[in-house]
Parts: sequence; C-alpha cells; structure tokens
Amino acid sequence: MEMGKIMKYYICIGLVLVAFAGGFFLGRGKVRTSVKTEYIKGETVVRPVKIPYPATVYIPSVYFLPAKSDTIYLGGEPYPIQTVDTAKIIEEYITQNTYEFNAFDDDNGKLDINQTIQYNKLQSFDYSFTPVHKEITRTKEKVFVPFVSFGYNTLQQANIGGGFFYHNIGIEYNYLFNTFDKRTAHSFGVKYKF
Repeated sequence: MEMGKIMKYYICIGLVLVAFAGGFFLGRGKVRTSVKTEYIKGETVVRPVKIPYPATVYIPSVYFLPAKSDTIYLGGEPYPIQTVDTAKIIEEYITQNTYEFNAFDDDNGKLDINQTIQYNKLQSFDYSFTPVHKEITRTKEKVFVPFVSFGYNTLQQANIGGGFFYHNIGIEYNYLFNTFDKRTAHSFGVKYKF
C-alpha cells in the first residue's frame, strides 16, 4: 500500500473517532424530558362509624312548634285559634331521614356519606372513600444520540463509519474499502427515525 493511501486511511479513521467522541459528549449533555401525569384510583374503603354521644346539647328558650288552625266555640260564637300539632311532632320524631351525599370528589379521591337520623338522633353514619394517587412519570430521552456502524457487502466492500441522530434525523459517514482491488471511497447519508 502506498504511503499516501495509508495516511488517508488513518485520517479517515481518526475523523470517525473524533466525530464519535464529539457526538458521545454532546449526547450526554442534551436531554429531553417528557412528563406524564396519571391519576390512579385506589381500593374503595366502605366503613360504618360508631355513633358518638352529642358533643353539646342545647335547648333554646324560644322555639317553634308545628301548629294547626282550629276553632273553638264560646257561647255559640266561633273563635279561630292555633294549637300545637302533636301528631306532626310525633310524625317528625319517628320519621327516618336518610342523607346520601358526596363530601368531595377531587384529585385526592372521592368521599360519599350515608347517614340516617331518627328520633332526633343520628342512627347510622357510613362512608365510602376511594383514594386517588397522583403518579408523575418523567422520561428522559437523549436529543443528540451518536452511533457507530460497521458493514460488509457482496461487492467485497467493507465499511466503517458513524454519525449521530438529532431528535429523529440522523447524519452518517462511512469509509468504504474494497477488499478485492483495494480501492477506497467515502459515503455520507441522512437517516430518519419513525
């Protein structure tokens, strides 16, 4: 082999190595981060709560009682009056009122309440809580990715090369060497990742 061809060969190999090393160090510094946020529902908890005694008891001095209109006769004359509706008081006392409502439904979860009031007291208090966990996934991708290539084909050509991808577009250089007649060549290419 002539001295000039040997020098070209070493120069090409040196250029490929320098390009690879430069791409390697550039690739380490350039990173693109993508963030994905998911809200994952946890297992629903359904529990009754033990009914406590009232924290305070207050009897107002002024109060309202259900009244009904009535008429009394005095000396044959009718007089309209208002009397306490005892039946209404008893009806409200024995009526069972059930309340079902949502206390909150947000990024922390969902809380549903079910309570029953009868005989002027809280009879039952149940809740259903479904927690929600916020999960953030950060994925780091290199923006600048170097690569090296080697190859051989049926025309008895060997190649060594390399290049880099910037996002999805790649640039490649190859040094070609024909093992049959010892000719050399260079090739450049552009690649695109789908």
